[in-house]
Amino acid sequence: MIQQSSFCYGRRIYVYDLLPQFNTGVLQRCNNSMVNWLNFCPHIAHNGFGQSLMARDWYATDAYMLEVIYHAKMQTYSCRTLNSSQADAFFIPYYSGLDALRYIYGADKPMKAQQGLELLHWLEKNARETWRRWGGKDHFIVMGRTAWDFSNPLDNKQGWGTSFLEMQAMANVTSFVLEKRIWRSNEQAVPYPTSFHPSSSIHLQEWMDKVESSERKFLFAITGAPRPQMKSSIRGTLFSQCDASSACTIINCSKIKCAHNPEPIAESLLQSKFCLQPAGDTATRRSTFDSIITGCIPVFFHNDSAYTQYNWHLPSDPDEYSVFIPEDEIRNGILLEDVLKGYSGEKIKLLQLNVRKLIPRILYTGMFGSDAASDGDGVVEDAFEMSVKGMLNKVATLKQQSSR
Repeated sequence: MIQQSSFCYGRRIYVYDLLPQFNTGVLQRCNNSMVNWLNFCPHIAHNGFGQSLMARDWYATDAYMLEVIYHAKMQTYSCRTLNSSQADAFFIPYYSGLDALRYIYGADKPMKAQQGLELLHWLEKNARETWRRWGGKDHFIVMGRTAWDFSNPLDNKQGWGTSFLEMQAMANVTSFVLEKRIWRSNEQAVPYPTSFHPSSSIHLQEWMDKVESSERKFLFAITGAPRPQMKSSIRGTLFSQCDASSACTIINCSKIKCAHNPEPIAESLLQSKFCLQPAGDTATRRSTFDSIITGCIPVFFHNDSAYTQYNWHLPSDPDEYSVFIPEDEIRNGILLEDVLKGYSGEKIKLLQLNVRKLIPRILYTGMFGSDAASDGDGVVEDAFEMSVKGMLNKVATLKQQSSR
């Protein structure tokens, strides 16, 4: 959707028309040709939402389809411009997370330090003026993985991940990632995609009404796997405490299939007041956003699980919507049930209200372009819209500072 009215002043985004090898061509290799044990073809359906499920607006969404989702929504973005000279920001639709598969797991592993070189050469050759105008500061890219997967030092052939984010040409580009390195100002964490993508504001409101009226008979819940092999993790302790309490419900993903199977998870979280969010392989996890869309108050144990990450999408005051218990207190034997029972009914209701208010801004709606713009109450500011707004504000601030 292309709109050139005053509404778009300061909001115009130019989407580079890259060669297919950088995006749609990657999708054509979904069937085991990038990594012989991985077929991600089912996940690219419905603009990256994945296969539709029985329940309306629910999909078997894979979090790593983030870049496909953003590309689809950006193509119908209400203030997309086809004139690069009028753009306030520039979107690079490179499916870096999916393309990284062949470097991390596949045949191109020996060349993992070279991921992104062809893209950067293309930008330098075909978009030299816009690419160099602000040194990349007005450009952004979506990467459907954590930043750690792209931050292997260029001279380290044995380390994990590719070196795409370590290239000098990427130093000023803003990278939307599932988890950022908190000391890198050019990285911005955006919400993990959940499985719920409402196709209208009416459907969204109906879901929020269901969340509000849900009977929450459990004090707290935990979803995931205990990870006994991770000796430093508190997950095992949390699972043990939950298992010993009649006030807690468990979805153990080592016993049931959780990936692309949102129904049992949603049912459990809808019945719980608090949802435990321990760190996993990294500090962040998709379950945080599963808990928010079900109105379950997240309980964090590490600052980097949310507070230092999603500043464009979550309130600056963590106490508005969450509970924080330091990991060391769990290791020292504190009982979660005692802590959570200390919250008054009034305080819990306030936290639940604030969590429900977050639902629209941390999910990716199934509304695109004119469908979203003409929807009864106007454009729903979902995770995509909040990310775009954050990027445009960042660019405007940078330009103001440079003009002083």
